[in-house]
Formats: sequence, structure tokens, C-alpha cells
Amino acid sequence: MGIFAQWQEGGTHLRWRSTTPANDGRELKVFVRRSGSQGAPALVCVHGFPTSSIDYFALAHELRSEFEIFTVDFPGYGLSDKPPSPYVYSLYDDARLLVHLITDVWQLDNYAIVTHDRGSSLGMIAVTMLAEANAAMPVDLIITNGNIYLPLANLTAFQQALLDDSTSRATAAATTPEMLAAGLGASTFMPRRTLDDPEIAALARCFAHDDGIRVLPDTIKYLHERAADETSWLEAFATTTVDTTLVWGVHDTVAPLRVANHVWHTYIKDKPGRSRYWVVPGGDHYVQCDAPKQLADVLRLTHAGDAVGLQTLGDAPDGPVLVDQSDGPTAG
Repeated sequence: MGIFAQWQEGGTHLRWRSTTPANDGRELKVFVRRSGSQGAPALVCVHGFPTSSIDYFALAHELRSEFEIFTVDFPGYGLSDKPPSPYVYSLYDDARLLVHLITDVWQLDNYAIVTHDRGSSLGMIAVTMLAEANAAMPVDLIITNGNIYLPLANLTAFQQALLDDSTSRATAAATTPEMLAAGLGASTFMPRRTLDDPEIAALARCFAHDDGIRVLPDTIKYLHERAADETSWLEAFATTTVDTTLVWGVHDTVAPLRVANHVWHTYIKDKPGRSRYWVVPGGDHYVQCDAPKQLADVLRLTHAGDAVGLQTLGDAPDGPVLVDQSDGPTAG
């Protein structure tokens, strides 16, 4: 059984009513999945654009005996409903969905969140929402590669074409699921991959499901929200006491290391709680796919909560490198 079929078989759908006023309370089917060891520490995995929760297939396999793993495909992605325009996709709507899942559906009170790409903005927004609601907060937020500070990012020509209203629909119409998956494999994974790779083939299946290519011009508009509000999200998150771990694949050219460096030094290093900054020598943008064993090791160490020195895990050339850490001021 292929990766796509395995992932689909292990999940289910629930109903979510959009909170975005323009969507007039439209109800959608949302794909959710829980796996791993029931009753073990909970790990919520939050995916990015343009992919889905299937990005965590390898990581979930690595951690299956130590964590209970919770994932969701947000509306417009993966195996969830993908309504076309005029439906409005929003980071804020998805953050409310994430909070609803954590608090009402999964009812988690001792959990960590690992985020990627678009999901890293979602994670920060959701943590702020949880704090405002006096809900159970994550014990750790682990942030992986994403353009969480756009002035230092390198948007691809494809992203720019999708963002431009004059070219977005034509760009999507000229793109097939196989083209998009192969393009990601050839530019954002390390080592480079083709459609013969099982994970890239699974991505193509996800893009094809319910014609996901059609909504790319709509889902990518989250970048407009990020451009407008990313500084306020980072500033608000920097006041929270949630322990924070930044993990970055060094080969990423879309969200290059300078993004992580800036966010670490400006918003995370001196925030309340324990903060750590790791780089993964063998990782590109999809570090959870490129280096699942190494990311799993970082997550295990993060969960343990023990004090560690600056180091390369396993003293191996491809091991994650802890380049900086801090214990921020105690919130008072």
C-alpha cells in the first residue's frame, strides 16, 4: 500500500463551520488523523502550503511508539474540502480550527506542537488565541522551515505568479498535480527527488484529490495576511512563556537560514521560557521529510526537557546542530 493510501486509511473527517464572515458560516469536511501510541505524550503536527499533513508521514513513523500524533488537513489542502472562489481561505480561520481541535475535539492538556511553513504562522496565532482563552497551552512549540519573516524570504516565480491576480488562474490551469509535486521534489527536498519517490508520488495524489490545483490562487493568499500581520504575530508570541524550539534545514533557498537567524535573535532568543535553535545539515525546506530521524531526535530531547550543551547530536556529520539556546526571563 502506498503512502497516500496509508495516510488516507488512517484518518477520518469531521465538520467545521468557517468563522470567516465572507464565507457565511459554510460548513466543510476536514480530514483529521491520530496515530502513534494512545495515551502517550501528544504531538500536534501543523502543515504548510501547498501540501498537507501527509508531510509528517515519515516523522510520525519515527515517533509512533513514543507519542500520540495528531494532524489535520486545513480547508483547501490534502484530503479536506477545497471550495473554490469566492470562498475565502484565512490563517485566522485555520488557527481557530486548530484551537477547536486541540481544546474541544482532541481535548489535549499536555501536548507539544510542531509546525512547518504556513503552519508556523498558524502555530503562533493559535498559541496567542489559546492564551487569550485561558486554555491549556502547549508545553513546547517547535517551528521548522517557513517564510515567517517575508522581507528576508525568496518567493519562487511560481508563488509570485499565483499571487498576481493577472496570472494566478492561468498559472494554476497550466499546472498538473504531477508537475507541482515534481517541482517541489526537484527544488525543496534534499537530496532532490522525482515522481518515482514514494513521498513525491503521494504529494501528487494529494494535489489531485478534489482538484486541489484549482484553489492554489486562493489558498496562497495567506501570504497577504502574513505580509500585513507577521510582525504583530511574532511580537505577541515573543511575550508568551511557551518553550520554543527553532529547527531549520540549511539547504532551504525559499525560506533561507537568514529568516531563522532574524526570528531567533529578534523574537525568540530572549522571550520567556526555554528557547533552542537547531540547524539540520541534511535538510532543505521539508526538513521533516528530508531528515525525519534527526528531527525526531530533536523532538525527543525537547520533550525530555533536560539541560543540554551546544552540540551536534550523535556527533555525526549529518546530526542536528544546537547552535544557540537561552532561558529567557521569567514572566512576571
